[in-house]
Amino acid sequence: MKWPFYHRFLEDSFDLKSRDLQKKTNKSEPNSSNNSRNSMNNNDSLEPSSSSSPSQRITKSDIDVNDVISSMVDTEGHSGATVIFVGSVRNFGMNGKVKGMYYESYVQMAENKIKNIEKLAMEKYGVKKIKIVHRIGKLALGNNSVVIALSTPHSKDAFKACRYILAKIKQEVPIWKKEILSKGDEKWVDGKSIKTN
Repeated sequence: MKWPFYHRFLEDSFDLKSRDLQKKTNKSEPNSSNNSRNSMNNNDSLEPSSSSSPSQRITKSDIDVNDVISSMVDTEGHSGATVIFVGSVRNFGMNGKVKGMYYESYVQMAENKIKNIEKLAMEKYGVKKIKIVHRIGKLALGNNSVVIALSTPHSKDAFKACRYILAKIKQEVPIWKKEILSKGDEKWVDGKSIKTN
């Protein structure tokens, strides 16, 4: 199956897999080749690992918005503004009335792409704290699909950074969405660019 825009990520995907293979080869001991091969196969999955870490950016679980907001607390006072964006599943889409949404991802690459977007936003807008979580799998109406939280010294930069991050996620991160329509059929959706000016 060919997903919308999948071809843009193929080259990156092969580069990522060869780098990971090289790292695993360098780290593995001579007698543990079978373990290394099994480990590589487990990490090739499109699914996130079942153990959720605080730095996890792609998840199949509900996103705990309160937890994301709590991570923005700045007791040292470096930030004067915190912006939270929560994207959720609405009841209409590009193909008509929607009863749900399905998100699929190349998880390992998506995690790395989001990590890079965080770094770029920190450099460009002076972001002090940042947390981005995107949910994948089948989502019902009203479920949260993405949460972006960040803090900066000034509010203007916080809003600009949030819009910049959302646009970059839509343009660069290998996450594809399929609308589950009220009529019973399902359709993959081409992403739309967001202007960041």
